[in-house]
Amino acid sequence: MSSFEAKEVDFCVVKEDYSRFVLSDETVLKAKIVIRKIFFAPINTAEGYPVNTGFDAMNVITAIVPTSLKRPPSKEPLNPTDKGIEVSSVKDDIRTQEYVTDNGFRITVKPVLTKVFRYNKYNVFGEPTYSVSLQQITNIDKMESTA
Repeated sequence: MSSFEAKEVDFCVVKEDYSRFVLSDETVLKAKIVIRKIFFAPINTAEGYPVNTGFDAMNVITAIVPTSLKRPPSKEPLNPTDKGIEVSSVKDDIRTQEYVTDNGFRITVKPVLTKVFRYNKYNVFGEPTYSVSLQQITNIDKMESTA
């Protein structure tokens, strides 16, 4: 969708808490998808929904790493050719994020963890580096008028 086809709509954040994913190595990943901008196509369906939407979003991810996985910080940075170890998610606590647009829509975003790799490179806190693939499931609902 080009910028000429869509109109930016203002919105308020209703809730934007972290989801938590417990990994098989006992690390807890905290993740959320922060919506920064929302765009709606100027044409609506017969039901009143925009025919096309766009989101400018970013993944925010941090890890709580068990002491057993910590090492001295690496002197060399992570290299794209480094091979990681795939780590699975064994438990999750999904927190749906919610936004309300000024034109009467409620948008919910659910983060889905799809792939995690752990590398033998350690950050300044001595924590291993993780590569995380996080996808979003988005839903748009019309809000009922209270007027």
